[in-house]
Amino acid sequence: MIYSVVPYEQIFYNSEDNAFMRMEVSLHGERVVLMKNHDNTYTIERLLSTNPKAYLRPELSPGTLIMNVEPVKNASGVTWEIMNT
Repeated sequence: MIYSVVPYEQIFYNSEDNAFMRMEVSLHGERVVLMKNHDNTYTIERLLSTNPKAYLRPELSPGTLIMNVEPVKNASGVTWEIMNT
C-alpha cells in the first residue's frame, strides 16, 4: 500500500498507453523527459542527469514550457532540437 499525495495515475501510468505523450530529448546538453500537452507544446517532466549543476539551471526545471520540438539528423542518428523556447 502506498500513502502519497501524488495521484495514482501519475505513479502507475501505463508506459504503452502514454508512450506517445512522453519523449526523452537532449536540451542544453542534458537529457530531459518531455510530456506532450494537448495544444502541441511540451513541458519538461523530469531532468535525467548526474551533474548537480544541471538541477540549478532554470531552463531545465520541471514545468518549463517548450513550444516546439524538431528532429535533427546527425552522424550518430536522430536527435531532437528545441525550437522557440
